[in-house]
Amino acid sequence: RMRERIKRALDGFYAFVDEPVYLWSRPILLLLLIPLVIGLMHPLWHIEMQAPQYPKGLSLHVFAHTIVGGHDGADIKEINILNHYIGMQKLERAMFTELDWLPFGFGALGLLLVRVAALGNVRALVDLAVLVIYFGGFSIFRFVHKMHSYGHDLSPDAPITVAPFMPAMWGHKQVGNFATHAYPGTGSYLLAGFATGILVVAIAHLVIGRLRIRKAQRARATSSPAEPVEG
Repeated sequence: RMRERIKRALDGFYAFVDEPVYLWSRPILLLLLIPLVIGLMHPLWHIEMQAPQYPKGLSLHVFAHTIVGGHDGADIKEINILNHYIGMQKLERAMFTELDWLPFGFGALGLLLVRVAALGNVRALVDLAVLVIYFGGFSIFRFVHKMHSYGHDLSPDAPITVAPFMPAMWGHKQVGNFATHAYPGTGSYLLAGFATGILVVAIAHLVIGRLRIRKAQRARATSSPAEPVEG
């Protein structure tokens, strides 16, 4: 009997995920394109450095497709000079290979979002939510790994020897006489809103679908005639 109940539940779930996404969710999904597009135009991350010899500070801004230094790009040159003294690699756009595919990845997610909103079923919506989680997690992992490599792969021939370190990813960090502050940019918040919106819509479909299946099962159990008792 337990096996039959599990089979009925699975059959109901498989039938549900093949249904079209709810009508109310379609405009919501399309509206999520707005934070996606705007987010790709704004910085994803900011890194600011303060030191006595730089009263105006130095800054670095990471976009989905490039990196930009503060003060009209002049800060990257100064940062690379400082990095040379402690043996860090030179900051160059070519070194950040992740920025070659990141915009295309988000673009692909945007196209899949349009397809789900226009023609998709619940199964496609769940697949999209899983892809968003994977792509977002992988992108963050690559960024953390890149920063870790920059702080640990130091040249042994550097004029100044410092212990390997993890550059600031979020918050404040002191390295020598430099105070570094890193924090997410507007683009990260907008892309997080895009991802969260997809996850919320997908979870809402699964919850509503589960409630519908349980309601249908109770209705069938109530309407089924009782077996006659022989006596």
